[in-house]
Amino acid sequence: MMRPITAIASALTLAIHILRPKTMSFIDLSLDLELIDNLAAIELETPTPIQAQAIPVAMDGQDLLASAPTGTGKTLAFALPAVQHLLDTEEQHHLTDSPQILVLSPTRELAKQTQLVFENLMRGSKLTTNLIVGGVNIGQQHATLMEAKQRNCLVATPGRLLELLEKGWLDITQVDMLIIDEADRMLDLGFIDTINKITSLLPKDRQTLMFSATLEGDKMQHFASQLLNSQATQISIGGPRQLAANITQGVYQADNDEHKELLARALIRSRDIKQAIVFVNSRHQLDKWLAIVRTYGLRCTGLHGELRQSERNQQIKDLRRGRTKVLIATDVACRGLDIPSVSHVINLYLPAKADSYIHRAGRGGRDGSEGTVWTIADAMDWPNLARIERYMASPIPRIVFPGLGAKKPEPSEKAMTQKAKAKKKAKKKDKTATSGKKKVKRK
Repeated sequence: MMRPITAIASALTLAIHILRPKTMSFIDLSLDLELIDNLAAIELETPTPIQAQAIPVAMDGQDLLASAPTGTGKTLAFALPAVQHLLDTEEQHHLTDSPQILVLSPTRELAKQTQLVFENLMRGSKLTTNLIVGGVNIGQQHATLMEAKQRNCLVATPGRLLELLEKGWLDITQVDMLIIDEADRMLDLGFIDTINKITSLLPKDRQTLMFSATLEGDKMQHFASQLLNSQATQISIGGPRQLAANITQGVYQADNDEHKELLARALIRSRDIKQAIVFVNSRHQLDKWLAIVRTYGLRCTGLHGELRQSERNQQIKDLRRGRTKVLIATDVACRGLDIPSVSHVINLYLPAKADSYIHRAGRGGRDGSEGTVWTIADAMDWPNLARIERYMASPIPRIVFPGLGAKKPEPSEKAMTQKAKAKKKAKKKDKTATSGKKKVKRK
């Protein structure tokens, strides 16, 4: 019988807050030399704190609940022990059509990126990885699966995976290791019932690893207690409400839309930027700023949830290959994108959810490189800015671009909140009045 994860935490878990070990390397983690060589090929020699702590626990066969700030290497923390397990049991792979490793990702982009990490680690071996996501013809996916000689690792989004399972097109009865990536995001997207249906088809004695940017909240604890065994280990690196130490941040105050455009032009054209992701809050804002940024003479594309999957893949591929200098995106890109050459994140509009700011910021400064987050905030952004600062329990530094400083005083959060409420109330009143006029006309 499973105990609540809070009981697990009090009895057998480790809450670890450590500095990166100065002398540790991946070779100290008892990984096969071919894995070490594949890591060296992508210029990785030293594990991050979450990798140094999680990999030995996972390789020991224990269930694991792990959290670390975004951008600290959680994908490798589960991919390395998963591939090591496949190498250790390679002689058994031909005995079943079921994958041995099942990775569930909340979004298509994250799933595709995770599959790429597995492919890099499997180079030089006979191991294979398959991808199952929505937005692709399900019949074609089934045909691809049927052509696969073996299915060592399957990376999937929950919805499409359940579709295949319900059609009887896929066997997962021999999965040794289940990995839930971005567990907090799974909660946000309402995937819990789907995941429960999937896990009901898995072996009871499997190993389960759950990774998340945060472990806060009763729902997260309950979710974990349903999937992990009573001997699970919990690892927490850093705080869920913090940026990684290698990321610097600052806020530029904009007096109005014209001022915001001038600041955006100056910042986006900065020579310090290798590549940048520019965040907006809506498709309308994206279309507007895509047109504006293209007038700067920069290679720029836009990424939003209404694009076809093939188009979304192409946008990410162009950014990864350096064909695109600037990607303007909605929050569809705030999680999972791991592109080391992205040096800067620019918020043209702040998100309403404070944790989304942290996830946006985590798109820069990947693999321990220096990252920068700039926010251009006008008066309407100030309530969101205050909410984010409260969430992180620290102010974001104010900075001024030479010659483009704000002329107005910093807005008062209270005044802006009242203004927003008044605007919302007026809008509701106008809507009610319009509705009343329509009813009169019908009579």
